[in-house]
Amino acid sequence: MQADMVLESVSKWGYRVAQSFVFAIEEINRSAHLLPNLTLGFSIRNSGDSVQGAVHETMSFLSRQEEPIPNYTCQHGSPQAALVGDTRSSLSVSMARLLGLYKFPQVSYSSSLPSLSDKIQFPSFLRTLTSDLTSCRAVTQLIIHFQWSWVIILAHDDDFGQQASSLANQELSSFGVCIEFTLHVPSHESMGKIGEIVQKMQKCTARVVLVFLSNANFQLILYRLLGVSVSGQVWVSKGTLHMALALSIPGISQVLFGTFGLLYHSSRATGFPEFLAQLRPSRTPEDMFIKKFWEFTFDCTWPHQSSPLTEGVQLCSGNESLKNKQYPFPEVSKIDAAYTAVYSIAHALQDMITSGQQDEKSTDSQNFQPWQLLQALRNVHFKTPDGSEIIFDANGDLVTKFDIFQGQKTPEGVFRLVHIGMIDPQVSSGNKMMVHLKKEIHVPTSVCSESCLPGFSQVSRLGAPQCCFDCSPCPEGQFADKKVTVTLL
Repeated sequence: MQADMVLESVSKWGYRVAQSFVFAIEEINRSAHLLPNLTLGFSIRNSGDSVQGAVHETMSFLSRQEEPIPNYTCQHGSPQAALVGDTRSSLSVSMARLLGLYKFPQVSYSSSLPSLSDKIQFPSFLRTLTSDLTSCRAVTQLIIHFQWSWVIILAHDDDFGQQASSLANQELSSFGVCIEFTLHVPSHESMGKIGEIVQKMQKCTARVVLVFLSNANFQLILYRLLGVSVSGQVWVSKGTLHMALALSIPGISQVLFGTFGLLYHSSRATGFPEFLAQLRPSRTPEDMFIKKFWEFTFDCTWPHQSSPLTEGVQLCSGNESLKNKQYPFPEVSKIDAAYTAVYSIAHALQDMITSGQQDEKSTDSQNFQPWQLLQALRNVHFKTPDGSEIIFDANGDLVTKFDIFQGQKTPEGVFRLVHIGMIDPQVSSGNKMMVHLKKEIHVPTSVCSESCLPGFSQVSRLGAPQCCFDCSPCPEGQFADKKVTVTLL
């Protein structure tokens, strides 16, 4: 597994993902039904979050040597089945292209780049989520379902942001939705540009903001909106996770109240929170990340014999418990992100071995080629322990539904991201995906112009979108006896 962590600064998120990977391995090894005569091993590698590091670690993994030699593999030890991992976008492409040359299976739990669905360029890449384009289409369906006709698009200024905003514009316009502004947020931290975007948002009349941003840029915008009067805006995002992350900012729930977000439906690792709660540095001395993770999580410092104690510094004992240090908003935080990826590899291994036995072919679990497992992985179809069905489409993307979450306050005033429904991209009527809500959701309207009253007719505004019009008294001899309502197709 390629771990997106560095020793100097261990990410709480990255470390929990690594632990969900370990948890899945241990659970499978205890199973009497899945790979009963086989024990899965694992290694966790660190790419250093650079293209050079990712390529070096991938080549080292493939050749089984610390200093890899291309096209050479040191044949010793147990066979390597597959790679589970995720890194930044540019690293994902580099790794997937390299592994594709070797026909070596890779299952990603977080790389959603649309280009990775191309099986000609990336033949051995699969992922336990959908591509960004699928999730972008799904989130536009929410806007169509709520009949919002006047929206703002807030997008990253990279390839994804351009693609997502263009797709959203195309999808929404076909249903009569108008875009007031498309605002692109810079990749680098330009506070001047962020300020300009916030000023434009203050002048906007659309109450719905469609978000295609990274975690970091989304939080930059929210910080600037904290002390600004932006009335009644509803945020709609293709992802719920970064909204959950943003809610750690004090007071930010005032900005995000009423927000909507999607989360692809995935399996839940029953027992994982208890597994995390039992973690102790003394129990896993081989874990090179746990001590840094401990310092970051508990805001403490490990005692060093060579260093004098500094007054006011909290020392780590190693007995601190993670029981009350769970990730915020666990219902959407995806702390078991690698869980499904590990299970898909285990089921592919079992299918490959079983198929070989039925065909009387010698598919030895200790001696097989990567392409054999890759073929089984593409065709895998199973249910995880919690009952979630796992199947990949022809592009290697997970066939899944999207859960819809809304930001709500409890009667006690506590902010919660509440599961309110589901979108199924596989079920559609015409160009509309199936949107199912648990109950009627009250949402504000977002229109450029209010419907004209009886006795008035619509007059288009020169140079304005079709959703914007004025109401003019009917000409003499003509009348409108009903209120005119603009309806989405």
